[in-house]
Parts: sequence; C-alpha cells; structure tokens
Amino acid sequence: MVYNSAAELCEGFGYPPVHVKLTIEIIDKRLGPVKAEAEIAIKPVMAKGYLEVLVEELESEHIFADENGSIYGSFGIDQSIQIYDEVLTTIPFEEIMGNENWKETVEESITADKLKEQLGKSLNDYQFSDLSGKYKFRKRCRITELQFID
Repeated sequence: MVYNSAAELCEGFGYPPVHVKLTIEIIDKRLGPVKAEAEIAIKPVMAKGYLEVLVEELESEHIFADENGSIYGSFGIDQSIQIYDEVLTTIPFEEIMGNENWKETVEESITADKLKEQLGKSLNDYQFSDLSGKYKFRKRCRITELQFID
C-alpha cells in the first residue's frame, strides 16, 4: 500500500511492534550482565509530521548491588531498569508518503545496530536510585547482545 497523504498515513498505518531481548553491561564491578526485553513500536504523529520509533516498554531483570565495594561509596542499587514511551528516532512523513517501499525505510531504522545504538543512549540517560530511593544517579551502560524475538 502506498500512502499519499499524511491523513491517510495516520489513519491506515500499521506496522507490528518489534520485540527484542538484550544483554546489558552496566559499568560497575559489582554487577554481571543484566537481561532485559523491550517492545519497539512505530507510530505516526500527525501534529509533528513524522513516525516515531519508540520504546513502548523495556524492562530488565532485577538488579541488586549492595553498598560494599561501590565505586559510589554509599550508593547501592535495588531495582530493575524500566523505560516506557521513549522516542528513539523519527522518520519524516515525506520519506513514507508516495513510497512503495516504505517498509524498507521503516526497517532501516530498526536494524540491530541502530537499536543497539539508540537503546544504548536511553540506557545511559537512565537514572538509577540508591537503596533508599532518595538519590538518583546514572551508570554507563552498553548493550552487548540484542536478539529479535518472533
């Protein structure tokens, strides 16, 4: 199907969510690899004239690192990573409208390498909290493995 207008695109656009499994390395000597799953959605935003590629939901397994040996002194972690409704990138409507191969354009923005890069940025912006929940801090993270789930 070819979309000829923004209204047609917003009304009829359908692309199934993409599900991925990740292995995240948090740069902290107390922690091993952390497993997570994410759902990536592609949705049109009429008011802005683009498709959003967004993390609808990313949840990791529970992470626990006590205060002993912490590079941050008294900062321990007792939580899981949870990211919801965060935009990773956008695709202008102009790249989709009138294009018979619009699916290829969408798929170029959700390759394993691009998702690793974009999700990596989101993870590095993620704020962990200490055991009391009073203090927020960031940790450097990188995605070591990303697999698509059917």
